[in-house]
Amino acid sequence: MDSSNTFALVVTLLLFSSFVKYATVLSVFRFGTGLVGLEFGFVCLVAAFGLAVVTIPAELKQTGFPGSFFSSVPDRIDLSQVTKALVPRMAASVDPAVAEGLFGQQGRDRAKIQEDLSRLLPAFIFSELKLALTLGLLLLIPFVLVDLLTAHVVALVGMQQLPVPVVSMPLKILLFLAVDGWGMLAAKMMGGGGQ
Repeated sequence: MDSSNTFALVVTLLLFSSFVKYATVLSVFRFGTGLVGLEFGFVCLVAAFGLAVVTIPAELKQTGFPGSFFSSVPDRIDLSQVTKALVPRMAASVDPAVAEGLFGQQGRDRAKIQEDLSRLLPAFIFSELKLALTLGLLLLIPFVLVDLLTAHVVALVGMQQLPVPVVSMPLKILLFLAVDGWGMLAAKMMGGGGQ
C-alpha cells in the first residue's frame, strides 16, 4: 500500500470514526486526574486511535478493509467505498439540535445532510464533541469535588506546605477505580452516538 493511500485512509478513519470523541474524553480524564504530563497525553491519543480503529463498524469489511486491526491491509482500498460505508452510521450519530444550529431549518432534514458530505462531516464532528464534552463534564465534577475536599482537609490539618495534588491524585484514581470508572466510561463512550 503506497504512503499517500495509507495517509488518506488514516485521515478518513479519524474523521469519520469517533476518534474526536475518544480523544476529547480521554484528555479531559487526563486533566481531571492531574496526569497532565506529555507522556500520558501521547498515551491518550494512541488509546483514542486504537478505540477508533477497533470500533469501526462491520460495514467496512465489504470495502476490502480488514476485519481485524492486526490483519494485513490490502494494496488498494477505495476511499469512496469506505466513506459510503461510514456515512449512514455518521448520519445516525448526528445530533438534530447541532445540525439545526449549524444549518438552520435545513439541518432538520437528516436525509439531505446525509447526501451532502460537506454538511454531514461538520455536523457529525460537532455532535461527537458535544457528547464528549458532556461526558467530560460528568467525569470532572467528582474530581473537582475531591480536589476541593482535599484542599479543605489539608488546610484544616495545618499542612499548607503540602501540595494538594500529592494527596488528591491518588484519591481521585482510587475513587475512579472503586466505582469501575473504566467500565462506565467505556459504556458511555462506545454506547453513545449510534455505536
